Amino acid sequence: MLSFADRHKAQNKVLKRQINAQQALLRLSVHAARYTRKMLLLREAGCMAVNLTDAAVGYLHLRTGADPASKLMGETPHYREAFRFDGKRADQSSVTMESAPLEMIEAVSKRREVALLPGNTHLLVPLRRHHKVMAMLDLYRPAKHPFDAIDVQNMTDLALLLDSLLKNQHMIAAHSALTDLAQDLSAELDLSVLMDKIVRAASDIATSQASSILLLQPGEDNLRFAAAYGLSDAERETLRRWVVPIQGSGAGLVVTNRQPLVNNNVMRNSRFYSGVSDNLSVKTRSLIAVPLIAQDEVIGALEVVNQRYDDEFDSDDVTILSLFATQAAIAIQNARLLADKQASLIELNRLEQRKSQFIALVSHELRTPLNLVSGYQVVLRENLKDAFSTYPDALDSLDQLEKATGRLTSLVTNITSMYNLETGRTQLMLEERDLVEIVEKVLSEHRQWIQTKGLVISFAPVTRPLCAICDALEVTRILDNLLSNAIKFTPEGGKITISMMPVEARVRGAESTVKGPFIQVAVTDTGPGIDHLQLESIFQRFAQVDNHLNRLQGGMGLGLPLAKALVEKHGGELWVYTARGRGSTFYFTLPAVGGI
Repeated sequence: MLSFADRHKAQNKVLKRQINAQQALLRLSVHAARYTRKMLLLREAGCMAVNLTDAAVGYLHLRTGADPASKLMGETPHYREAFRFDGKRADQSSVTMESAPLEMIEAVSKRREVALLPGNTHLLVPLRRHHKVMAMLDLYRPAKHPFDAIDVQNMTDLALLLDSLLKNQHMIAAHSALTDLAQDLSAELDLSVLMDKIVRAASDIATSQASSILLLQPGEDNLRFAAAYGLSDAERETLRRWVVPIQGSGAGLVVTNRQPLVNNNVMRNSRFYSGVSDNLSVKTRSLIAVPLIAQDEVIGALEVVNQRYDDEFDSDDVTILSLFATQAAIAIQNARLLADKQASLIELNRLEQRKSQFIALVSHELRTPLNLVSGYQVVLRENLKDAFSTYPDALDSLDQLEKATGRLTSLVTNITSMYNLETGRTQLMLEERDLVEIVEKVLSEHRQWIQTKGLVISFAPVTRPLCAICDALEVTRILDNLLSNAIKFTPEGGKITISMMPVEARVRGAESTVKGPFIQVAVTDTGPGIDHLQLESIFQRFAQVDNHLNRLQGGMGLGLPLAKALVEKHGGELWVYTARGRGSTFYFTLPAVGGI
C-alpha cells in the first residue's frame, strides 16, 4: 500500500502531465494559423502526441480517399504510412516497433474514438475533421511503460482540438478557394470550359468521387446533364444523352423546392432516381444536390456524389457547396447569354452577307435591262419625233417613262455604291475640284422637278471658286441624294437653300481631332423636319422616316446612309440640325485645297 507521500507524489505527477497537455494544446490552438495546410497541422499533432504521451515512437497513417476516376469505392477506409516520430528519451531511441495491424487501425477508424490495443502498448488516435477521419496516429511504448488512462484522455483532448482546428482550416481554405474560383469563373466565357471547371471544383470542395451539372430544358419537364467529373469520356457522353425527370428525382426536388438536398443513403430514399447510376461504373451511395439560382431564376442543379473518404456528407459540405453554386450559376448564366449573343451575331453576319450578295446580284441583273430600256427610249424619241405632233400624248408618256427609268437607275446605282462602300471596293479618284461647279450641275439636273413643285431655290456661294480635294462623281452623288430629299419633302411653294463656306476645323464638338481647312456645304429645306427620336436611325440603311410621308414620296432609305458613307470616305463629316415642323439642314464637310 502506497504511503501518503507516494500517493501525493503520484497525484502531482498526474496533475503535471495534465497541465503540460493543456498548455501544449493551448499553444497549438494559439499558433494554429501557422499551419496553413492540413498536412502541416497533422504532422504537428503527431509530434505533440509523441511528446505528451512520452511514446517511444509514433506513426502517422494518412487516410487515402477513393480515386475520383475509380469504378467503385470500397466500404473499408484505407491508410498509408506517411511519417514516423521518434521519442526524446535516451533509453527509447533504439526501440524498434512495427505499426499496429492495418485491420486494427481500420477498426478504430470506424469507431472514431481513441483506443488502447491489448497490452496497452499501442495507442491509436483518430485525427478527424468533424466525423471524417483524416489520419490515424499509432503511438507505441514498451510493455514496461504502457499507456494509461491519462494518455487516453490527453489524446482524446488533442483529437477534439484538432477536429476544431481542421474544421476552421477547411472552412477558411474553402472560402479562399471560392474567392479565387469566383474570379476565374467570371473571366471564363466559354460555356463548355466553364462548366468543366465548375464540376471539377465542386468535387474538390466537397471531397467527392464525382460531380455533375444538370440544367433545366426550356419548354420541357426534365433536366439534362451539361457536364460531369469523375467519369470516363464514354460515360460523360452517355450522361449528355440522358434525361432526368423533375418528378421522382432528387435533382428535380432541389429545382422545385429551391433548397439543398443531402442524402447519405440513397438506396433507402424513394426519391432517388437510380436510372442514371445503374448505367455508370460509379454507383451512387450518397449525394448532395444544390440549386443553381441566377437572378432569382432556377436554371438547374449541381450534384456531388460519394464522399471520397466513404463518410457521410455534412452541413459544412452543404454550406460550402451552396455558396459555390451561387457563384457558378451566375457564371453559367453570363456565359449562356454571351453564347446566345455570339450565336445571334454569327447569324446576323450570315444574313448580312447573304443580303449583301443578294443586293449585288439584283443590282447587277437590273442594270442590263435598264440600260437596254434607256437605249430604246433614245431611239424611240429620235425615230418618232415627227409623230409627236399627231400624237401629243406620246411625248408625255415617253417623258414619264424616262423619268421612271431614271429613278429606277438611280436606286440601282445607290444600291451598288452602298455595296461597294461596305465591301471596300470603292476607290476615290481625288482631285482638286470647284464645289460651286458641282453644285450648279446638280441643280441643273433637278431644275425641272424643282419648277414642277413650284419651289424656290437659293444658292449664293460666299466666293468662288471653293476648291476641295474630292471625287467629283461621288460628291455629285452626295449632293444628288441630299437635294432629292429636300425636294421630295419640301411642300409646294417651299424654299431650298444651298450654302457653302470655308471653315478652319470641324465645328461639331471641341474634342474633335480632325483639322481643317474644310469646305462646308449646307442644304436647308422648309419641310416637316425630323423627330429627334428618329435622328439616330436616319443614317441607317433602309431606315424610313415618317412612314406616311415615305409612302407618298417613295424611296428605299439608302440616300442618307450612302451620302454619309461617301463623305466619311473623303475624310469629312455629315450631320443634321432639325426642328419638327420647321425643316432640316444637312451639313457636310470636304477637305479644302491645302487641308488634310
